[in-house]
Amino acid sequence: MPGRPRRYRWREQQTDLAAARSLLALGHLRVAVSRAYYAIFHSACAALLWVGVEHGRHSGAQSEFGEFLVKPGILEPEFGRLYVKAREAREEQEYDLDAAPLAAQDAVEIVDDAERFVSRIAQYLQQAGAV
Repeated sequence: MPGRPRRYRWREQQTDLAAARSLLALGHLRVAVSRAYYAIFHSACAALLWVGVEHGRHSGAQSEFGEFLVKPGILEPEFGRLYVKAREAREEQEYDLDAAPLAAQDAVEIVDDAERFVSRIAQYLQQAGAV
């Protein structure tokens, strides 16, 4: 039997997405991308909890999202790609000290992608009876 998504996961993604939009508007691109990634991460974790999968690390959540939600056809492959793209952008901006600053259009695209991702997860969870 699937588990219920933890409410804090859902609240966190909502907060992170709102923060990403605000930070983007202020020109804080690196931090906006980080918050957009976390909106995706928390949404993915809520969906994984619904199918009874818990994870320990960011890489595990990403892998399990693909294995348990994309590969079986529950969610479209596009959302797996958006997850990977956001995670890679966040990690590059936060951990690669030699990385070029993110272009504004790239940051806008990642935040827009995060909104689509969160919306798709919300749709899935509603259809599944989770929320």
